[in-house]
Amino acid sequence: MSFKQAFSFITAKELATLLKAPGKRKEIAVVDVRDDDYQGGHIKGCIHSPSSKFLDGGVEDVREKTKDTPTVVFHCFLSQIRGPKAARIYAESTDEVRKRGGDAPIPQEIYVLRGGFTEFQTFYKDDEELVEDYDPAYWSREMDTF
Repeated sequence: MSFKQAFSFITAKELATLLKAPGKRKEIAVVDVRDDDYQGGHIKGCIHSPSSKFLDGGVEDVREKTKDTPTVVFHCFLSQIRGPKAARIYAESTDEVRKRGGDAPIPQEIYVLRGGFTEFQTFYKDDEELVEDYDPAYWSREMDTF
């Protein structure tokens, strides 16, 4: 029996490069699965689908919003648990929909943002093309807890 990982990892720099490439932005969907920790800023244009609701209709909502998008990137605060779990659930449930002949998205590359939004904001918090609603006070408090 062979095992195929449901997703790959992408770095903050790789994602930023893709998001800024002319004409590429519409080919990438970023799915932020943070819950209460969503405050403080996020990747511009992301789909917010809290992990606490992901199995309760969230995965279907994300699938509908990304059905024509060739690249889907999931992340959470650090992308250690929630982001990878959401990416796996999305990939596996989409495969099931496809097998049953349902309305599945186009073939997609699925990624998890290595280091999550924490790492991404470290490099790009001041880049208005990439980050919106950034709150430096929030991140100052959050980084003090590490």
